[in-house]
Amino acid sequence: MYGKFLAVIAVASVAGVASADIGFPAAIDAARAAAPQGTLFGITQRTRSGVWIYEGSLYNADLTTRYEPRINRDSGELIRVNINPVNAKARVALQPIADRLGEVQVDFAAALATANADTGRSDPQRIQYDLESGILAYQVDYFDGVTKSYVDAATGGIIPRHGPDDGADPSNPSTVILSALGLAQSHKGEGWVAIGFENEAENGGNIVEVLLINLDSGMASIVNVGGDAVLSSGEFTPAGRQAEKIAAIRANWGAVNTELSAAVEMAEAAYPGSSLHEAALKVEAEDAGTAMTWTINLVNAGGFEVDYLVSASAGSGGNFRRATAPVAARVGDFNLDGVVNSADLTEVFSAWGTFNPFIDIDGNEIVGSAEVAAVISNWG
Repeated sequence: MYGKFLAVIAVASVAGVASADIGFPAAIDAARAAAPQGTLFGITQRTRSGVWIYEGSLYNADLTTRYEPRINRDSGELIRVNINPVNAKARVALQPIADRLGEVQVDFAAALATANADTGRSDPQRIQYDLESGILAYQVDYFDGVTKSYVDAATGGIIPRHGPDDGADPSNPSTVILSALGLAQSHKGEGWVAIGFENEAENGGNIVEVLLINLDSGMASIVNVGGDAVLSSGEFTPAGRQAEKIAAIRANWGAVNTELSAAVEMAEAAYPGSSLHEAALKVEAEDAGTAMTWTINLVNAGGFEVDYLVSASAGSGGNFRRATAPVAARVGDFNLDGVVNSADLTEVFSAWGTFNPFIDIDGNEIVGSAEVAAVISNWG
């Protein structure tokens, strides 16, 4: 049997110069250096015997041993490393995280900086891996005992958590979305397919705007659905990058095995009781061929907002499905490349004077000076 500690590693110096607080980034490096045979799962700032320390949690590959380096917060001195066995119950809880560590692209220090910027706080008490809403994330807890932030370990994006009346984007349950997709499809008729939707708050209720394209002509259409009725419908000619994206969808539509309604049903199955905000189809050229992926933006029953990705080209039994932190487009980023610049002005001028709801910022149904102003005011 193990005793209280399997071993205690002797005191060593990690930082040669004392400081008021070495900070989490230095403590993270020190914890890894103190227990190189383990993988860091989390680190906490706390007091032990009246001394402020950083305490790491690292585990060996088979999750049977926990290494716990204790580092003096002010001097950076390694006090000791406790080594403990891990019981079966704890291993079961840790295994799903360990199985996904290959997804990690963002390290602890970078995630902590993101969380601090998100919360506006600079007093983190703990950062640790967590599986939140199907996403391998860093959970950051603060000293107020209330504030938490969740950072996607793969993308570095914040996983928002919404509460009542916090200004979240409008959304609807999957039943409403599926009904709207069916009504829009019936309204447009043969040759039209739905490639996205977005909820908008209008006239005291949520309107579902369904985007469809005609596979023969390449025309696009927005059908606005409220309740059980089509409220309006308008067709437009895709312009700029829109035209390129829709051309790619048309060229590869024959490979689609999972249409939008089926992807919505998968999102509901993965997140029962969720509310859906929007969806879009993305086409990307990859080494293995063309990948077509539905992105379903939703808020789950716990209030967390995620993007649920479903392969459109895989069969229903083999769909690639995973969740990521949502990526919000900046105002004026009309080509959705993450920056607002001259390319977005090109998008505006390519649709100038026409009806194009995806470039129309002010809602007057005509692309014009308001859209140019949106680009200029958000430049960079």
